[in-house]
Amino acid sequence: MLTAERRLAADASHQLRTPLTALSMRLEEIAETDDLDTVKEEAAIALVQVERLTDVVQRLLTNSRDQRNASAVPFDLDEVIKQQVEEWRPALRRYGRTLYLEGPPGIQAIGTPGAVAQVLAALIENSLMHGDGSVTIRTRIRGSKAVLEVQDEGVGVPSELGARVFERAVSGHNSTGIGLAVARDLAEADGGRLDLLSQRPPVFALFLGRQVED
Repeated sequence: MLTAERRLAADASHQLRTPLTALSMRLEEIAETDDLDTVKEEAAIALVQVERLTDVVQRLLTNSRDQRNASAVPFDLDEVIKQQVEEWRPALRRYGRTLYLEGPPGIQAIGTPGAVAQVLAALIENSLMHGDGSVTIRTRIRGSKAVLEVQDEGVGVPSELGARVFERAVSGHNSTGIGLAVARDLAEADGGRLDLLSQRPPVFALFLGRQVED
């Protein structure tokens, strides 16, 4: 029980850290500008981030896989991508990184938008902290699955890690080693799957169910 509680505390800390990091950078962006229109725009996005952070807290409190699966619904994958791009824009600018979006528009995936947003946020943060060069968010369709990929131009995942990159306490960059583990847990709890498709260049892919039109 003690081990389970410690794991929950570590997961909670990491799940809260990612949206808080994005929110902090958004607030710093507001503090550094004198343009009122920019302040209003950034503040509106920050409020949306606070709402999403509240959703993260609620998920942590319930901590029920059955409840997460029960809340899976068809949703527009583009909307989740758009909100995460807006949240991480200050960080991308600060690191001088370029973000590219690829793939067909209008893919209807099946899952929990909040959980998918958390996984995508973790992958973007991973690329920013451990990757290099441009970051590409790519969507595609593979049979009955909607696939969301995140790729960067860094050196990639060390060969000795491979698929172990999803194991807890495994990290090649002196980090906590739970970010990708938490992201995979979130994906699986939501009925999806998170895989490392390529080590060099690093490509992580989230597989979700897809709503197929009649």
